[in-house]
Amino acid sequence: MKILVISPASIVGEMIIKGIAKGFEAFGAEVLLYDIRKIDFEKVRDFYPDFVFGMDYMHFLQDDVEQFINSLGIPCVHYFIDDPNSTFSHGGKEDFLGKLNNQPNTIVFCWDAQYLSDFKVPAHYLSTGIDFELYKQDYPEIEVSASKILFAGRPLTDRRESIIAKVVKNFPEMLDIYCFESHFEQSAKNMLEKGYLSEKEVEEYKKCYKGFLPDEKHLAAAYHRADMILNITLEQGFSSMNSRVLEALATGSFLISDYVEDTAKYFEDGKDLILYKNVDELIDFIAKYISNPSGIAQIKGKAVEKIEQNHTLLSRAEIILGALSKI
Repeated sequence: MKILVISPASIVGEMIIKGIAKGFEAFGAEVLLYDIRKIDFEKVRDFYPDFVFGMDYMHFLQDDVEQFINSLGIPCVHYFIDDPNSTFSHGGKEDFLGKLNNQPNTIVFCWDAQYLSDFKVPAHYLSTGIDFELYKQDYPEIEVSASKILFAGRPLTDRRESIIAKVVKNFPEMLDIYCFESHFEQSAKNMLEKGYLSEKEVEEYKKCYKGFLPDEKHLAAAYHRADMILNITLEQGFSSMNSRVLEALATGSFLISDYVEDTAKYFEDGKDLILYKNVDELIDFIAKYISNPSGIAQIKGKAVEKIEQNHTLLSRAEIILGALSKI
């Protein structure tokens, strides 16, 4: 089986798509991988793929790529890790859902089961996974500061901003945030405008910013050096587990995550991780464990085996290949 894999202009998306591409190769598929911005059309034609695979709306995001992929006349496989109706998936260009639903030879995999009904083409639930081999290592050669409480990801959207503001107020100088600098600056502006933080508190909040982690190795190193990882699922993830849960747990770190259906289904609250249902619970849990190393030790690292066995991108690639082999 020959598969053209298109990597998106997205940090998280690139991690997931490249990891699945490695999985395809591990199961014997021949893969040609391109960043969507750098596709060599002639080389793709010479490769003569059986399928094209990518994230969200994939080739729709670039007119020349869309025309080229359509000219190949091969099945297109879309893996959605974003709300198909949101700018996260279509980049604010246009609503591509109607176009996708009218495409022949199209198959969809989606990380959140509640969106499956949006698709009129064959659609299957498929939770996210990670490249486990990358996260289990602690990378001592990478210089990353130790953290009391670590949050990695964009601190944007109302939900994340309101929760992070509460953490900053209750645990000053304990939270470290890694993300794009522009995202952090926007979050500080938003928190002030929404009244989540005062001007003085925003100045304290700005001390939380520790920079941008350029790849999975740096992210893994930061997790390994943190006492506690905080996860806050974006509003678009109604029931789905985001990849940060898997990344943190794969490093053997102590994770406090918001309760969502999939996370609670795959991991045991109080044993593999701690799940909070509201911000008050979160504050109580942080206060309980931040000064309780023995309590952290009882939970830390307990989910590593579950990640390795059930939540790798290798296993996701196997599921996708199984579905493709039936076409």
